[in-house]
Amino acid sequence: MSNSLRRNIILDIDSYKNDHGEMLPEDTQYIFSTIVPRRGNRYTNTIKAMGHQYAVKKYITEPVEAWMLDEAETELREQGFSFNRERWQHILDKHNGYLPLEIRAVPEGMLVPVGVATVTIVNTDPQCAWLSSYIETMFQRVCWKMTTVASIALDLYRYLDDMMIKQSGEAGKVNFHLHNFGSRGADSYEADILAGMAHLSAGFNGTDCAQANRNIKHFYNTTKAYGMSVSASEHSVMCTWSDSATCDDLPAVKMMIDLLEYKIKNQEGLPTVSIVGDTYDIYRLTRDYIGGIYRDKIIELGALGGKVVVRPDSGDPLTMCMEVIKILMDKFGYSVNKFGYKVLPPYIGVIQGDGINNDSIRHIVARLDKARISLENIVFGMGSGLTHDAGRDEFSFSMKATARYDGAVWHDLLKRPITDLGKQSLKGHISTYISCDGQDIYTERIEEEHNQSRDLMQTIYRNGKCYQEYTFDEVISHNQR
Repeated sequence: MSNSLRRNIILDIDSYKNDHGEMLPEDTQYIFSTIVPRRGNRYTNTIKAMGHQYAVKKYITEPVEAWMLDEAETELREQGFSFNRERWQHILDKHNGYLPLEIRAVPEGMLVPVGVATVTIVNTDPQCAWLSSYIETMFQRVCWKMTTVASIALDLYRYLDDMMIKQSGEAGKVNFHLHNFGSRGADSYEADILAGMAHLSAGFNGTDCAQANRNIKHFYNTTKAYGMSVSASEHSVMCTWSDSATCDDLPAVKMMIDLLEYKIKNQEGLPTVSIVGDTYDIYRLTRDYIGGIYRDKIIELGALGGKVVVRPDSGDPLTMCMEVIKILMDKFGYSVNKFGYKVLPPYIGVIQGDGINNDSIRHIVARLDKARISLENIVFGMGSGLTHDAGRDEFSFSMKATARYDGAVWHDLLKRPITDLGKQSLKGHISTYISCDGQDIYTERIEEEHNQSRDLMQTIYRNGKCYQEYTFDEVISHNQR
């Protein structure tokens, strides 16, 4: 017996949308809707448009089936709504269950300024004008989630890359500097997947989202693995090797050092181990065990390509990682590079995962920079700050109807609340364009002349078929400055 409950397209909505078809003017033939991030967050006004390819392939290409009508009628009536069965039967009979829509979007992964349309949706059957807004719930939640995570991650990538260039003179060295620790902090199974793929689209490669690679391969036409991780202990492991009476985790440290040696000798996985250090005493573990009892062994394994990373997991994140780095520098020494920054030997380092979010990571790096401690010494693990905390309001994502066709002309539709002009919608039958010199990206009416620009949007779905797909390499390629 299967425990799975199949998704019902008709019910994948905010339930009040069920009635909206009856609320439209009778002469309405087409409703044109747009998705737009209305404003930037406190660090960036540029977003990386993501998710429309996943949404189309995962959800929109699935046809409506007869059983869905029966179930939807029961469920919606029990919620207090009447159910218009005829309109869904029309889709079944005339369109074989496939949604009569045209969806256009900017290229997946493209960088665009906030305030422009990233996706437009319009019905292709004049009897289905209600449908383009009906799918808002299922479609926008994928787009806002993936775009938000991708945009935050890319902005952090650029910030870290700039700091690495300043401190070491090298670009492109930060692809493991923002590790995805967020799977357990995600809202759901699918939210973990969406965030996991979006994080990797920013150019990072470190992730503990085990689902990311397989979904990238499936939805982005590739066989390549983009995310990887290292052997890392957690408190449950450390405790099983420790003496709870004396609160001593020395045997756990030995186990991890032995594991590193095994990995090097057998060439299994990346020759790195991450040791969580604060099960009992982060200072003792770093100073007396890592930098004392096992110092020579770590240096020996380092000569063979191995690396030990110490992970603080409590205390003030703004100071904790600096304290650990200073202890390691005292025990293992350090060099000063030509830019005047202190650098640990390559076989020892720190990962800070506790308390990491879009704000704290910048504060920590700024403090390290002031102390002339290079970013080369530390990487960051970001948990719920990456997968959960940033919501739809991070970039004020919205999907609104912006034009209505009555059989003769397109009429502009506009939302403009006087109490919050930041929530003003776009208006009109529009698309997003880029100037010929590539300097300006803007949204304008399709009917206007655009001789000095080209239309960025491409049809990605029409009447049950995908018309445009991108590889993940293409998605990442837009990150170049």
